[in-house]
Amino acid sequence: MGKVTGIAGRFGARYGSSVRKKWKEIMEKRYQDHQCPVCKTTGKVVRIASGVWYCKKCGAKWAGLAYTPY
Repeated sequence: MGKVTGIAGRFGARYGSSVRKKWKEIMEKRYQDHQCPVCKTTGKVVRIASGVWYCKKCGAKWAGLAYTPY
């Protein structure tokens, strides 16, 4: 049985372990369910572009961080 690498498993042995760990941590934060600051709904917030976030339920659009909406 091999290691459980999660989302960074696609890189295999490339790029070094510390870079893969940092990338994995950032991507897990990016893809987790976020709460809309306007309507407080969880799971409907999507990233449109780097730093631009959108709520599918209420239509709110705001500027946030690159990988997290606030």
